[in-house]
Amino acid sequence: MTEKQDHYEANSLLEHININKKKILYLCKSDKDARLINQELCLYLNDSEIGYYPEREILPYDRFSTPQFIIQERIRLLNSTKKQYRIVVTSILNIFEKLPSKSFFDSKKNFTTGDIISMNELIKSLHELGYEKKDKVESINQYAIRGGVIDIYSSFYSYPIRVDFFGDQIDEIRYFDINSQTMTEKIYSFQLSHGSEIALDEISINSFKDNWRNYFQEYDERYCELFQSISKGRLEDGYEIYMPFLQENATNLIEYFKDFKILHSSEIIKSINQFNDFIYERYEEDAIDSQRPILKPNDYYFSTNSIKKFLKKSEKLTKIKSINYIDSTLDLNQLIELMIAKYNQGKIKTILITSNEQGKLDNLKIISNFNNTSLPFIKKNGLFKCLHKSTRLYLNKIDKFFYINIDNYEGQENIIDTKISRTKESLVSSFINPFQNEEFVIHEDYGIGIYKGLVLLKTNSNEEEFIQIEYLNNELLYVPIRQAYLLSKYQTSLINDIRLDSLSSTKWKAKKHKAEEKAKDHAAELLDIESRRSIASTDQLISSKESYDKFCDDFPYIPTNDQLNCINDVLKDLSLIKPMNRVICGDVGFGKTEISMRASFVCVQANKQVMILAPSTILSKQHLETFIKRFINFPINIELLTRHTSQKKRKKIVSGFRENKIDILIGTHALLNDELDLQNLGLLVIDEEHRFGTKQKEIIKSRQVNLHILYMSATPIPRTLNLVYSGLKDFSYLYTPPKERLSVKTFLNVQNNQIIKNALEREITRGGQVFLVQNDISKMSHLKDSIKKLLPNIKIDFAHGRLNKTAISKTMNAFNSNQLDILICTTIVEMGLDIPNANTIIVINSQNFGLSQLHQLRGRVGRSIRQAYCYFLIPSFDIKRNPKDKLESLVKYSELGSGYFIAQEDLEIRGAGDFLGIKQSGHIEAIGLTMYLSMLKDAINNLKGAPMIQKNDCDINFNDRALIPESYMPVANERLKYYRSLNDAPNEKEINKILTELKDRCGKPTQEVINLINNTRLRLLANKIGIKKIYCNKDNIIISLKKSLNNQMHNKLIKMIKSKNSHLKLINEMKLNFNVTNKSNKRNSLSLLLHEVI
Repeated sequence: MTEKQDHYEANSLLEHININKKKILYLCKSDKDARLINQELCLYLNDSEIGYYPEREILPYDRFSTPQFIIQERIRLLNSTKKQYRIVVTSILNIFEKLPSKSFFDSKKNFTTGDIISMNELIKSLHELGYEKKDKVESINQYAIRGGVIDIYSSFYSYPIRVDFFGDQIDEIRYFDINSQTMTEKIYSFQLSHGSEIALDEISINSFKDNWRNYFQEYDERYCELFQSISKGRLEDGYEIYMPFLQENATNLIEYFKDFKILHSSEIIKSINQFNDFIYERYEEDAIDSQRPILKPNDYYFSTNSIKKFLKKSEKLTKIKSINYIDSTLDLNQLIELMIAKYNQGKIKTILITSNEQGKLDNLKIISNFNNTSLPFIKKNGLFKCLHKSTRLYLNKIDKFFYINIDNYEGQENIIDTKISRTKESLVSSFINPFQNEEFVIHEDYGIGIYKGLVLLKTNSNEEEFIQIEYLNNELLYVPIRQAYLLSKYQTSLINDIRLDSLSSTKWKAKKHKAEEKAKDHAAELLDIESRRSIASTDQLISSKESYDKFCDDFPYIPTNDQLNCINDVLKDLSLIKPMNRVICGDVGFGKTEISMRASFVCVQANKQVMILAPSTILSKQHLETFIKRFINFPINIELLTRHTSQKKRKKIVSGFRENKIDILIGTHALLNDELDLQNLGLLVIDEEHRFGTKQKEIIKSRQVNLHILYMSATPIPRTLNLVYSGLKDFSYLYTPPKERLSVKTFLNVQNNQIIKNALEREITRGGQVFLVQNDISKMSHLKDSIKKLLPNIKIDFAHGRLNKTAISKTMNAFNSNQLDILICTTIVEMGLDIPNANTIIVINSQNFGLSQLHQLRGRVGRSIRQAYCYFLIPSFDIKRNPKDKLESLVKYSELGSGYFIAQEDLEIRGAGDFLGIKQSGHIEAIGLTMYLSMLKDAINNLKGAPMIQKNDCDINFNDRALIPESYMPVANERLKYYRSLNDAPNEKEINKILTELKDRCGKPTQEVINLINNTRLRLLANKIGIKKIYCNKDNIIISLKKSLNNQMHNKLIKMIKSKNSHLKLINEMKLNFNVTNKSNKRNSLSLLLHEVI
């Protein structure tokens, strides 16, 4: 069978560019084609010479909105001078869209460091250009003000911009990270144009309201949520349906490229007609909602007649005549062998082979003598290879040129495997927000109350922010910020029956005492469980630095900071006599496997063996491929053992492992047998730890007590978290996602055909694929037939565990090579399928799945740089409370890196009994999980004889304001986060780091902030000495000491008091007076004194 190859379009376009010397706008039949042609052109032109204008990736009349990064890409192209481009490629479907007039983007304003301009003038410009004021910039078309800083997120730039003022002058301009809100790069100027593709200023909003009311005279605006939100200057999902009402003098994409020659592919008339039919079909489906009225197709889009007029100046792309089509039934090696033979015969003069991964090029022995080259490729005689994205192959007999991309021919599309940075600032900051308003909290001394936010109170002559907590009968408690550590979230499975404590009652003390007693018993039990391992000793596993560095150099990415920390923790554990017992928590793609491979390498270098235990055959095979590729340059023997391994091979593996001929053995539950000799086993890695029962994990541990064990999971099971929280298992957390990956948009919906149809169309229209999870095998055929009725031209099949191995393999290969649009499957998809082109997953009857399982399923999509979608479908919203809570928490925690927080949420939903056993459950419900775990940890440390950690709780009062003013940081919970960070800062270095971050986010610190920072520094010193309270009046600082003051500090203080020139006097046994008369900086004077004491 022969198959037409399409790389000719890119080469035909190149020929046009070179012959006509004119810029080209090329209209493809689809966005998928535009992306491919863009990548193919990158083989021969510089990236900067090629423009790509993407589709919106939403349906006509959709209830979703265009992903932000696509809006940015589109506006950057429209808003550019276009001088650098030799060609721009786009889909013909973009010609249907009504765009703002060219003049909309012309109102650019330039700002440079050193410009004399007030903050108010810049704010006025932002308002005029339609930017929305927010407390914190989180998306394009927004700005925020804090202190002397203005944050701006314009679609014109990839990153938001932070402008720091000094009076009425721009002092500094820098990019910052949207997630961490910290600076990434300093710049010296920026331009301002409209923040988005539409304006939301007063004139535009009034125009929108008039246009809407005139068009929809029969509809009531009060019931249209979109109308209400846009009227208030907010853009909700689906706002695109009203864009024509927000635009003046709408124009067509072609108007932006007047100086370009327009070419189109041969199939665009068919695409135009098909899309036009699709618009009308979508209109008929969506026009029935009276609370969301929509424009008629010809008012929303350009009509086909208008589009054909636009295309009158367009020419059809002339094909290069001499193209040989290739027999695609040949496998990769056969095809390359054939072309090399033709090269040797002189029939081909140039062969270029590319791949996403250097490893694939290195492993293909047939091309070992090919020369490395770089892009853009200049055609010359010879055999060449280099890295490049997935692209279609090409053969031209006139040029005698053959090109093939290994990944595309094998039906794979991955990210280029080059040494690129994966660094993206931690997203954990979005989860450490201490409390939300009206949330249940618990105070160590007063019990359960409701968090009411921060309040500014005046005490004596001093103003201070306090945390306000409401108790029973509206009793109020004001907690000083320095005592924030006494508060924690009230985590429990109870929802409706939470009873507030009373400040005037002693019941809380009784509940707390009972819980403390139970925690002591529980601590003793847990210590007994791990006692055998804690007294065991094992071999120290150490590798030579030279070998280890060489192995690390082969890693194609730059490790993230938390990955490096985790690797260092694991290497340190392996080098100790005490057996490692560490849990690594991190979402899919966050780097857990690389850590396990480095640990495995060190183990093998220390002449010990490694076992990798995985929950499924698919995942085991995936690990085998990954490990073989990663260890390709080292003489390490890696084998696989599963239930599918033949008896003959099994015996060989068992024998080889016993004789130490196998260094790393990867497998499923088949590893849990008595045949394998574990005498030389040094490291056990348990991947997807949550998929194994306690008994299964204990089998190997019981046979080999002195064993290093590494557990890996995105969502650790309750028992594991129990041991982690108790301090009996070490814990490392990977929270930095791969660069450019987006969070998966997650939805909880009642199942109906329209939702399924929209989700499928949305993904398939943009050239993607869909996982459709149906765990009831008996219903799969009916579901397949239903989908076929909804979308007759769809390519769909199913896979499940009851099919024979050949059938499963055939279906999976078809899906992997993009021959299927939809895969109906069971939770087989949860374990190991990695298909970057599949970016939508729909889970039927999701209420029947576990929370961690659903998170794993969601992790199957969003593995490329495209926006991914996950739909959890339920029969109705009237389902049991626990399943509903689980699903709602998944929607709540849809950010990247949220697996650990989902595991925590799972504990709350399941309840304490499921976590720690029935004995403890009642007491935990009474005081909350967080407080119980804190008690448990203290009890364990007490039994171990570990010293108690003293909190920084010195009361400091200099009779001035020491706080973060609301004008400097307007959001109360943001302030609370920084207060808590300062309270928890263990040293001066950490305090300086927090100060730097405050300066970056809010500008030059006010005197109140400087006072707060200096008080924190004093508190650290006071805590080391044993000072309880510091009070300053005009001439004296009164220092109150703790009763626990140690003898060494006591003697130092007495010695200082007795010295002749001392300003320090003894008031009584526990109180000192430090004279600071005429001292301009009293805090600095006290700091010098305390440093002298220490």
